[in-house]
Amino acid sequence: MEVRLNRVEFMTELVPMQGVVERRTTIPVLSHILLRAVGSTLQIAATDLEVSLTSWCQAEVQEEGAVTIQAKKLLEIVRASSSDDITLRIDQPEVLTLLAGKSVFRIRGLPEDDFPSLANVDEGQALRVPFPSFRSMVSKIFFAISSEESRFQLNGALLELQNDLLALVATDGHRLALVEMRHEGLEEEEGVLVPRKALQELQRFEGEDLEFRRGPHHLSFIVGRRQLICRILEGTFPDYERVISKENDKVVKVDRKSLDAAIKRVGLLTGERTRAIRMELSEGQLVFSAANPDLGEAREEVECDYEGEALSLGVNPDYLGQFLSACDTERVRLELKDENAQCIAYPVDGHDKRYVCVIMPIRL
Repeated sequence: MEVRLNRVEFMTELVPMQGVVERRTTIPVLSHILLRAVGSTLQIAATDLEVSLTSWCQAEVQEEGAVTIQAKKLLEIVRASSSDDITLRIDQPEVLTLLAGKSVFRIRGLPEDDFPSLANVDEGQALRVPFPSFRSMVSKIFFAISSEESRFQLNGALLELQNDLLALVATDGHRLALVEMRHEGLEEEEGVLVPRKALQELQRFEGEDLEFRRGPHHLSFIVGRRQLICRILEGTFPDYERVISKENDKVVKVDRKSLDAAIKRVGLLTGERTRAIRMELSEGQLVFSAANPDLGEAREEVECDYEGEALSLGVNPDYLGQFLSACDTERVRLELKDENAQCIAYPVDGHDKRYVCVIMPIRL
């Protein structure tokens, strides 16, 4: 293999590969990326066996070939180089020579045959949606995805296609986030569970359009020259519409930034294990407080639009704060019932068809 290509373009495609490769693994090749020179391109691939990412760069290919190279070290070398163009060459088996200006690196790799075969999702109807809108949807529910490996069916988000609606839903059992976007031409289809890691990597992409395909066991997401393929999560996702209470009759409207700042400040005096603050609602104001026998106490008032009975309940400041950070509106609406009922949060107005976060109360 011998290929010459632009260093900046190469580095741009190497960066997203770092999130896919496995750094701590008993299979050495999973910490490597596959480089394959074909035609007039250098193809690049990374996988952890659950999620794979492929891309390519324009290149002057003198001789076709392939090798796998340790992903992190290759990026460090390319990033540190000062030359505009670099040359990659294989002079001896599994050793990549990298030439950049007056610098010469010889990097030991692994055989191409050691690299796992990548899944292929070419069949099925392609769904095309604006990628910035989809990425925004992911950011609004990502915080609610469970990170507990024992609850594998909650280690991802439910992607649903409804009539002219695209929906993403995530829950970890303590809170639930749902966002919907209008998109004409969608037909109703059974929901599919997208793994957390796949959504995390998609958030790092840039592009105008997303092409989505569903296979029997895998999902494909194409943005520009990058294709991310992930294994579909198995399991049954909860009936999320039943989780969202329709009986919360106490409605509060409040400035989002003021609420977020107050929660963060009061939350400073909560314990690391027990993250809980008290939320007291009365006419015209919300009062947040925290008491910690080892640290002390905190209290702050926030003005709000509310007329009704007084109410007090415990909430996790991180759960409410993450929803507020994901919102892009000036005001939010909280719907409450009593100290044992969930807090349901919505943005006031906004671009989404529907965005809602359900937060379970904490007994204080």
